[in-house]
Amino acid sequence: MGSKVRLIIHFIRRVRNRLSSYYNLFRLNIYRVEYGKHCVVHGKLYINLFPTAKLRIGDNLYFSSGWGINALCANRKGMIYATDNAIINIGNNVGMSSTVLWAHKSITIGNHVKIGGNCVVIDTDSHNKDYMIRRGQYTDWGVAEPIVIEDDVFIGMNCIILKGVTIGARSIIAAGSVVTKSIPADCIAGGNPAKVIKSLKS
Repeated sequence: MGSKVRLIIHFIRRVRNRLSSYYNLFRLNIYRVEYGKHCVVHGKLYINLFPTAKLRIGDNLYFSSGWGINALCANRKGMIYATDNAIINIGNNVGMSSTVLWAHKSITIGNHVKIGGNCVVIDTDSHNKDYMIRRGQYTDWGVAEPIVIEDDVFIGMNCIILKGVTIGARSIIAAGSVVTKSIPADCIAGGNPAKVIKSLKS
């Protein structure tokens, strides 16, 4: 009896995920997002693209967002947020779970990239360093610098990737890291701030 109930629950969740993917594609179309084949977004993804922002997605994206789809993320939802004239480019065969992509200038994600649960990729300080500017009633965007995540990078869960960072191809970022400076290709990096721990070239 118990196994039958679990099978029914599993089936219902699969149907729910499939329906949510159709709904998310509909929302991407509303925002005139360019996306390739097999773009799958399960769960409820928050999307906020300013009128002049651009989001391009390659083939075979998988993005899970909330609903307990990824056990590491529980019910946390992901978000794609891009302000005026910002550009987010996501390559082919990319997977991520409950990720926040916040672009004020540009975020580029290469091919075959895996981003672990609950990561934040943000290319701006969000607020100005000058306290007098922060006192203003309007949004006080801080400095923005492009982020580039090259091909075959693996980013562990709960990482924060900050402005101006390039993560070199095939590198691995350890879980819980805060990446404040660029990381070279073919290495393992981790910590706060993240530093190179080991080379993968050997």
